[in-house]
Formats: sequence, C-alpha cells, structure tokens
Amino acid sequence: MIGTSIDRLPGRARGVRIAALTSLLALASCAQIGAQEPMELVLPPRADNAPSGSALLPALVGLPLADREELLAHEFAAGNLPAFLRRLVPVTTQATIAGRTHSATFWCTPDYLGFGTDADWFRMPITPTFAQHCADALDCVLPTRRMVDAIWAQAAVKLAPFPYSPSVHDILAVELFHRHHLQIESQRGTASRSLLVAGIKKDLVASALIGSWPDRVVIYGWHYQNGTPIQPLSKVHTFGHVDYSHGARLVARRVVVDGVTTTIDAVLADPSLHVLLSDEGPFASWRYPAQAAESFPLRERFPASGRELASWRAKFTQPVLVGSQPAAPSGDPLVLRIMDPAGGTESLRIDRGLVRDVGVQADLLCEYRPELAGNGFERLGIFVRDRANGAFDGTLSQAGACYALTFDSHDGRVRCLRCAGGVLTDLLPSPRSFPSTAWRRFRIEARGDRLAFFLDGERLLDATDATHAQGAFGIGYHEYFATNAHQRGTRADAFFADVPGAFSFVMRPGLGNGGLELRRSRGIPGDLYFTAITVAPGAFPNGWFFGLDPSHDALAAFLASGHPAFLGVLDADGSHGFSTWGLPLGIPLQGVSVELDPSARLLLPSRVAAMTTR
Repeated sequence: MIGTSIDRLPGRARGVRIAALTSLLALASCAQIGAQEPMELVLPPRADNAPSGSALLPALVGLPLADREELLAHEFAAGNLPAFLRRLVPVTTQATIAGRTHSATFWCTPDYLGFGTDADWFRMPITPTFAQHCADALDCVLPTRRMVDAIWAQAAVKLAPFPYSPSVHDILAVELFHRHHLQIESQRGTASRSLLVAGIKKDLVASALIGSWPDRVVIYGWHYQNGTPIQPLSKVHTFGHVDYSHGARLVARRVVVDGVTTTIDAVLADPSLHVLLSDEGPFASWRYPAQAAESFPLRERFPASGRELASWRAKFTQPVLVGSQPAAPSGDPLVLRIMDPAGGTESLRIDRGLVRDVGVQADLLCEYRPELAGNGFERLGIFVRDRANGAFDGTLSQAGACYALTFDSHDGRVRCLRCAGGVLTDLLPSPRSFPSTAWRRFRIEARGDRLAFFLDGERLLDATDATHAQGAFGIGYHEYFATNAHQRGTRADAFFADVPGAFSFVMRPGLGNGGLELRRSRGIPGDLYFTAITVAPGAFPNGWFFGLDPSHDALAAFLASGHPAFLGVLDADGSHGFSTWGLPLGIPLQGVSVELDPSARLLLPSRVAAMTTR
C-alpha cells in the first residue's frame, strides 16, 4: 500500500453532484491523444525475487501431480509469468454465413502457459482443471479446435513438432517437460517472443465433447509444417494424464464480431455465428471443472459454520469460536480465539507454495490490561516469512524465525519484530504504545528485502532486512503470565493475504456498441475504491494523479458524486464491477482506481488502464 493521505487529494469539494458520466463525456472534445488498448492478462507484477523457470525445476521434480499444481497455483496467483506472455496477440477468422462475410477477432497468449522470466522461463504442461482455474481467474477461455487451426495459420513463428518416444522416455516426468521446453527454445532461436508461435504442443481445447465425457481432457493440434495436426481431436486421456506434449494457451473471453464486442460463450452458442470459432457445431457446455486451488488472494471471516480456508495449520491446539466484547468490526458475535489452554505459544498459519512477497492483514482485539503487569502479559499479532513452523516469537523449545507485528497487553507496546536465533529485535527506531482496548487492523507487507508495518492504516515503519526470504504467514499468540488462567488468547475477526500490488483495475469496451465496463479486483473486502477517468491524459502515463491528468474540478466531481463508476465499496470477493452503454464511439479513455483503507490513511492505486470506446 502507498502511505498517501486522502486529504492530500487536490480540488476536493463538497456537495458536487453529477450524472453517470456527464462530466467525463463533456471532456471528449479536449482529447489530445489516441488511447492504446493493450490486451493483457491482468496479473500482479512479477516479484524481483520470484524463481525463474530453471529454478522452479528442482522444486517440482518428484512432487505428486496435485502437490505440483498446488505450488504452480501459488506461482500463477503471485504473478510469476514472463512479461511477454501477458501481452495477447490478435487472431482473426472469417466465414460466409447466408451469403454474407463475417469476421471475428480474438486475442490469445503468444505462447503456452509457463512460469519465470522472459530470459528464463518454463512452458508447463498442466491438467485441464488447473488450466480452467487459470482461465477463469483471468476472464479467459481455452481455444476450440477451429481456433487452434486459426492460431497456427496466422502464427508468425511455425516450428516443427519435436516428439519423444513413450517407449524410451518417461513422458509424464517434469524433467522431460523441461527438456522439451529447452528443445523448443533452441528451435525458436532469436525470434521475438512477442510473435505468435505454433506447432510446438498439443492444445488443451474447449470442445462439445467435454459435456458428455466427464473426467476426460480433450486435446488437439501439434501441427506439422504442412498444417496437418499430429493429434486429431481426442478424449482418450483422463484429467490425471499430463505429458510433455500438452500445452495450455489462454484466450480472452471478449471477442469482436463484425466490429461489435461480444463473448466467446455467446458466439459458440449462436446457431449461425458459431462457425467463426467452432467446427463442431454450436455448443454451450464446453468448460472443464475448475481446480479448487487455495491460492492468493486468501480471505477468511472465521464464520460460525467453520473456517473458510482449508490451508490453516495450528501449532499445537485448534482454535475455537468465542464471543467478543467489545464487538468485532464485522458485527459477527463470534470471533476466533487462538490460544493453547496449557499456556505458552500458539499460532495459526498458512504455508502455500513458495511464499515470498506477501501482504498479510488481520483485525485483532488488543486488550489492554495493565493491572496484571505484575503477573505477566500476553503478546498477540501477525507474522510473515515464518521458518519455524508457527513458533511466532518463540516457544520453550524453539526459537521464532519470522517478522511479526505484535501488541503487548500490560503496556500497550506495539513492536515490529524480527525474530531470529532466539533474539527478538524491535525494528522501530523508538518505542510505540497504544494503551487502550480496541479492535485494531494489523498489516505487514514484505517485498524482497523491504518490509512495511501498519496499524489501523498508520504506516509504523518501512525497513530493509534480508534475514528471512520466504516462509509461512499467519496469526500468533504468546502468553508470559505466571498464572495461565489470565490468558485470553488472540481473537481474530477477519484475515486477508495477497501479493502486494495485486489490486487491479480493468477498463474495457462493454458488450454492444458504445459500451464501457469497469472492473476492480483483488482488493480487500469492505475497502472503498475511488476511480478517476480522463479523456485528456496530458502527460500520461506520468501525470500527477497516479499517472493521470484529470482537472481538479473533474476529480472532485468524481469523488463527491457517489456514483458506482467512481466511488463504492469492494464486495466480499474484493471486487466491484460497473457497466454502461450508449457512449459516443472513438473516445480515448484512461483511468485508474485507488483502493482506500477504511482509515482513509492508505491509498493503493491500480495500474493505469486505457481503451477507446467502440
């Protein structure tokens, strides 16, 4: 998050009211440049310390398929994809229907799904359920047989298939996956990675066969140089068969047909237009069941029905639900208590994949009890990059190994701790105390060797420390009382974890003519969002307001309007969408959305989005 105060927004005004997009459209005549509309996969930026493709190989070798894809699900959610693979490439098809020529343009990844950097990545064969999970997360689909043929026909780089004999090689082995990847790279040579490549894998495809053949993956393609596919449309393999020749290519769900934006779903189901994308006739049932991967973002409300995340691991004792006084921020009468009745340390943690960069947040009850100082105190808080199996700040037999944000009950002192080798170091330059009982929002962000600690939206500390590079994260408790009966435990109302900078804003043409769709995602449920849009970007992308140059009056009008296009609350999934239509065509728009912590102290901006109405 960025420690910017909302009160610093220039031109803030009261009582200004506007209709949906009136002031925006009034600026249309001022448009100075044509907006670009890059079709990209909407993922967090790749972390500097994320593993490269070759570095992933030893972590994957020997893992059972389910464990392998659990690790890959984390890498995917964390944005560990090469930059070139995020930029989609247009492919156009044509068909004559009732004597009239129709065209469709869809956008696909230039290569198959893989992980790592542009210079060192790894094309990864995956199950159709994991491929569907990735596609759903990015508002994408898998291609049909007709689309795979069109991709091959229009590919700028057509490579010859390079098969391995299953009688000689273990075609299910990750080592062979990587060997095949390197073989393709050697064939590709110096060809630009931005170019569409084909002929290197069999595609996991969307097909009419999926609905009538559950638990089977449908594959097709791997074209010879003459355009003949090695693999006809096949349903012979079950979901569990993943070999070196398989590839998952993602296709954006939005498609433009005869100049009008629609969806691939609608075209495939259309009795006439389906021929643009399907040679199996029209069909509506063509999705694989998506893998239920617990990966970022992780949200937990600790409801009475049971914890929502299956990934939680208790150190010693399973936590229980208890009543709360004062009432929890969510209004839920029950909250989770993390405590070992026998005393000492307890924690609840999550360790998914190779967790490095992470932002962890929890609403915890800080109970100030100075009257018990003579008997001891209890310490509660959150932690990241734990390498001691949830030892928090330490147990009787195990030193803590993590970074933690903690509160002590006897004096209200808050610490930004580095726990290492039995030594607890408060990274704060001077002690901070909050001597009162209250629910408080704890947050730690870790990016590489940079750490940031927040309490109730206040940035307590920015620090640089490389002691712990990765590990588990969660909620901790440690009681230091002489009398165990005094312990209350850490009481938690809500928990959230995601990659720092994952909050995203998509602005794209809506369905039909003159449509506009705004979508915010991967935010914190219950946070506010504020969106600014401009048709006169000026110094874009280096303007004064997160890369935009809206006038002060327009910005104030957006903020004061209360209209959901500009201001609102993120839902239980940390998302919010808005659609409108009937806008004039050809207007270049730029926009940015900013997530606001309820304290209004912290602003988290998305990347700037751009489009042209059509």
